[in-house]
Amino acid sequence: MMKGWVLILAVAVSLAACNLQPPGKGKPVGTKDVIEENPVAYANDSFKEVVVTQSEDEIIVTGKARVFEGVFQYALYNGEIVLAEDHYQTEGAPAWGEFTLTFKNDLVTKNEMKLELFFYSAKDGAKTNILEIPF
Repeated sequence: MMKGWVLILAVAVSLAACNLQPPGKGKPVGTKDVIEENPVAYANDSFKEVVVTQSEDEIIVTGKARVFEGVFQYALYNGEIVLAEDHYQTEGAPAWGEFTLTFKNDLVTKNEMKLELFFYSAKDGAKTNILEIPF
């Protein structure tokens, strides 16, 4: 009887230590104290651990993607204007492939900036699993 309680307690402590949180669609998973020291991580079903950091010259977006054949698209917006748009090749699903995107600081202004990570549906070509990250 005592071994059962010890096992249940060990599992509960392990789960609490993992701090498991369900991924939200473009919702921050972490806390935003200071972006350089404790950046916010964004996630949805296809992207996780997506973090934005800034150096003197550029903005760096890192994370993991689980997408068909490892290809996803991204678009950087200033309001409704697309400033940069491209695709990225990483490891294919079911693996979580790591990625790093960089943008020059002079490209990014302070007006309604956002980055979209997504992939195109093979069925109808629509943007799928869009993860919006405000800058």
